[in-house]
Amino acid sequence: MGGLAANGPLPLWLPLSALTWAVMMAVYHGIGFGFELCDRNHWLAGAKVRNVDRLSYAAMLPRVLANQVFVLLPAMVFLQWVGLAFTGVAHLSPLRFLVNVVALGVGHDIVQYIAHRGILHRPSLMKRLGHAVHHSTGASKGISACYMSSADFFLEIALPYLVPLVLVGGGGSDMLFQFLVAGLGAFGGLYEHSGYDFAVPLRRTRFFKALPRLGTILEGLVTSQAHAEHHRRFNVSFSDGFGSPGICDTIFATRWDKAK
Repeated sequence: MGGLAANGPLPLWLPLSALTWAVMMAVYHGIGFGFELCDRNHWLAGAKVRNVDRLSYAAMLPRVLANQVFVLLPAMVFLQWVGLAFTGVAHLSPLRFLVNVVALGVGHDIVQYIAHRGILHRPSLMKRLGHAVHHSTGASKGISACYMSSADFFLEIALPYLVPLVLVGGGGSDMLFQFLVAGLGAFGGLYEHSGYDFAVPLRRTRFFKALPRLGTILEGLVTSQAHAEHHRRFNVSFSDGFGSPGICDTIFATRWDKAK
């Protein structure tokens, strides 16, 4: 076992796993509340394309925090304690850093597709595992990204993040790598559930009209439509979302823009 003592420059009372979780929470709740302020004050109204959630930010917050504190944090600390992640080399080489980031994106796509489509959307398991709780939202409030049952959260959020991390060697104790991965994951989930789609105002810019091919590529990188279509149509884009390579949805013909 690696144990929490294998903690690099951090004190023993602050495991890297816990610090990474804290960084993720700062990103998640900072940006999540930022989206909430945009909703309340009608900022970025030109990019708000969905507004269908009946539950308020305050109503969603307790369940979100419970999942993050009682499911994700213990799982992260446990992986460090057994030496599977958040421990090891203090600095990844630039090549290893890049390869790990790409591998995590692919791994997240595969694990989430298996858990999301193969388990959570099975008719016999959807209600039992509580995935209907998440689908009771319309993916139009950022914080709803983690509004789900604990079982759903473990399968759809914790496992797609942590299983690939273990498989690439745990990421070592490289704080930049761990913070970057955690922060990007938090932002991606918030954005695709926020109801905002920054591809919409992009289409109106002179840049898009002057360089339509390049604009279309950029549009594909910034749009949040894939996961919105999952919430609207229910049977498409199980792992194809913002920041995801969409490998499994493409292979199994469940991408929102390809599926019937």
